[in-house]
Amino acid sequence: MRDRILETALRLFRTYGIKSITMQDIARECGISKKTVYEHFADKSELVDSFTEFLTNTHCTSMKTACAEGHDAVEELVLSLRQTELLVKSINPILLFELEKYHPTAWKKITDFKQQFITQTIKDNLERGIREGLYRSNIRIHIIAHMRLMQLDSAFNPLHFPATEFDIHEVMYEVTEHYIHGIATPEGHRLAEQYLAAHHQIV
Repeated sequence: MRDRILETALRLFRTYGIKSITMQDIARECGISKKTVYEHFADKSELVDSFTEFLTNTHCTSMKTACAEGHDAVEELVLSLRQTELLVKSINPILLFELEKYHPTAWKKITDFKQQFITQTIKDNLERGIREGLYRSNIRIHIIAHMRLMQLDSAFNPLHFPATEFDIHEVMYEVTEHYIHGIATPEGHRLAEQYLAAHHQIV
């Protein structure tokens, strides 16, 4: 029952944001009483924390899959781009704003995930690309990794790229192409054009 409640909350939060959804709404969608919801989650904050943990765990798994399936560092980067786009497209932009404003504990999980796991994933990809001769050997990994994280934050920030004016796929395509061309060797450029062209056609 706990998983069922969480799955329902996930769907409602992703669609409508967090603030407008009550525990009664979740109970109604589940076809159970509000009392039953409270038997599994002490309050809405605990439910939001569980929701946030689910989001980060899901994205962690998808990024690891991209790493495993990528034949080289450039393909890994493009595959992870696709997974990130899918995640962002499934979430109402107001959700992250509400997490930051009303749920500091849950928001800290998001920021910690970005600063730790995402940053390390970027560093690992850079190191792989250098080993494979696809990224320049003289790049400063620590600096570039933080620049990439800032780049991603900006691309997904609705204040910088509002959905009414920009398509997230187009934004990420341009941002990632710019990023790759700044770090890649000639062979890396060749593969980037190939993988990005294929990615552009899929969406």
